[in-house]
Amino acid sequence: MKILITSKNGELLYQYDSYSENVVIDNALVTGLISAIITLSSEVVYSFPREIEYEGKILFFYNENELVASLLVDIESPFNGNILPLLLAEFKQVQLKHKFNSYEAISYEEEIGVQIKSCLAGYLSNIQQNMINIFEKTDLTDYDSLIKLKNVAKDSMLDNSRDFLSFEVITRLIPEGIDKILYGLVIGIPVIVAGNRNIVESMIQSLRFLSPTKLLKVKFWSFSYERGYDIIGTNDYRGLIPSVSLIIANLDDGIVYGGRSSSYFEGISKQLPGLSAMDAYSLVRTELDWIFQSLESLSIRAHSKESLPLEKQMILLELLEKL
Repeated sequence: MKILITSKNGELLYQYDSYSENVVIDNALVTGLISAIITLSSEVVYSFPREIEYEGKILFFYNENELVASLLVDIESPFNGNILPLLLAEFKQVQLKHKFNSYEAISYEEEIGVQIKSCLAGYLSNIQQNMINIFEKTDLTDYDSLIKLKNVAKDSMLDNSRDFLSFEVITRLIPEGIDKILYGLVIGIPVIVAGNRNIVESMIQSLRFLSPTKLLKVKFWSFSYERGYDIIGTNDYRGLIPSVSLIIANLDDGIVYGGRSSSYFEGISKQLPGLSAMDAYSLVRTELDWIFQSLESLSIRAHSKESLPLEKQMILLELLEKL
């Protein structure tokens, strides 16, 4: 793999390269490509890409303020773009500790490297543990189960510094409205979780398992609301009004404001209490298989008119609009 942290203008601040010497991938070419993509996305596309194919590999991107983290990996690598916010956070932690400007990062390359490598090791360890947990419950003779096993291995990313908050506890904190959150995570409605920071971070860690259809962009805590995240924890959301396009789960009030109620997602949410993280992931994934079946076949009219009830038709149409 190759990890690059650059400024928005393509200046290389940190690199980590585990490719062998016979696999030569010029950093200048990669950083030049990053600069071109940033320029194009800001001037033409108006959105920053998450990944592209490059030299027979996958190049993942993560953009935060003036910094860009990139990850170049083989297609079958267990690492993906989910780790980039963590790697950038490690870089910024060292930067905050020594209070250096970005262009001075080379002086702290060794310390940054220790943090980056530790993060990579923790990420891989978590994937392995997830694999072990679900392997025990997977029928290896069943093709669908193997597909789910692969998805968990590719998409699952846990942070051991935050504990999993059981869904039974979550339903006590917010007795009603889990269906709204579940609906929002699947369709793509931003969710704000407000309350005690420790509880908020653990709750967000748990809620991530309710989105097996896509990789969520998550910020566990911010001292003020920031746009662009699927889930964010904060206590400062002044000026924001809950609506069908913005969900606020206030743990102090025990109420979920905004969003949409759904009998379909309510039925799923009632099955969550008592389930482990991976059991919840498997449940939601199984329940939402009809989405993948509909999208795979691309015969939307046949599915919506003949196979799917009205509520599922509306969910599918909303999802297609987001896509």
